[in-house]
Amino acid sequence: MKSLPLLSLLLLTSSLETRAQGCCTAGASSLSGFESGTRAYRTLSLSANYQYNSLTEAHQGTNNVDDPLRRTAEVAYFALEAEYGLQPRLSVLASLYYSDKNRELTVLSGQGSGRFEETAKFRGSGIGDLTMLTKYQLIRSTVTSPFGLMIGGGATMPTGSYTEEHDGSRLSIDLQPGTGAVTLIGWGRAAYGIPESGLNFFATGTYRYSSTNPDGYRIGDEIVLVFGGEKSLGENFSASLMTRSRFADKDFAGGRFLIGTGGTYHDMMPGLTYTDGPSSVRLFGQLPLYRNVRGLQLTTTYLLGAEYRYTIDFRDVVDVIVPEL
Repeated sequence: MKSLPLLSLLLLTSSLETRAQGCCTAGASSLSGFESGTRAYRTLSLSANYQYNSLTEAHQGTNNVDDPLRRTAEVAYFALEAEYGLQPRLSVLASLYYSDKNRELTVLSGQGSGRFEETAKFRGSGIGDLTMLTKYQLIRSTVTSPFGLMIGGGATMPTGSYTEEHDGSRLSIDLQPGTGAVTLIGWGRAAYGIPESGLNFFATGTYRYSSTNPDGYRIGDEIVLVFGGEKSLGENFSASLMTRSRFADKDFAGGRFLIGTGGTYHDMMPGLTYTDGPSSVRLFGQLPLYRNVRGLQLTTTYLLGAEYRYTIDFRDVVDVIVPEL
């Protein structure tokens, strides 16, 4: 259809003002480096994480509404993560992801009896931004004092592209693999364990402050709070249940704040982990509990994911080598 390229251009251009924020900001929901505490001294944790995010519902304020463009989206993330214990109370986390984002929308074209529906599809994929986070354990938990407290800080570096195009037009920022901006991160975690019952409760908080990218686009400040618990189920299995609350300010571009961005999002995240020695496999999900968004936004319907983690203890290597010297 000849009108489709023009339709694509108009929709891509206007999406800077009405972008579906949930498409690219669903966030990680597994018990990954941002939810867990510091790693033990001279241990290396490596993980591969896959997430599939389905967005088929639109919200305006707290109401579930019909989207006039009948937008739907699918987002797949594949993330690699490494965390190493530099000192007994200090560890460093690095995370890099690849994303594949797809959006579909439908509009009416033509006039009178000649009107017909047109469906436009947009896709953005590639390596995203690199995140580095340093964690420090302020209060170490022990058998007699099971409370632990950690703080941390870091940054996300603009390693991913933010200039991908579709039919010669720039994709909206939420479909880009990267943001083009440096983001500063503040982090904290508190935990309390009950060893005799195999229970562990925790809370984490993350604050993100994004700079303005070269296009003059700035993603709004964001606070993410996670409250959860884990329960040991025998020797190899454990179950977790978390709530994740995200509070996002509106994005800024072109000298003004953008409608259709920012809001409050609460989600429930169940998970099941199998551990065998240094290896663990985790299955997890995310289901929406509450939405209060600014403007009209496409939001997460559900998220499913899996993670494989392997831990290398270099203390064992030293113990073996040293006696032979």
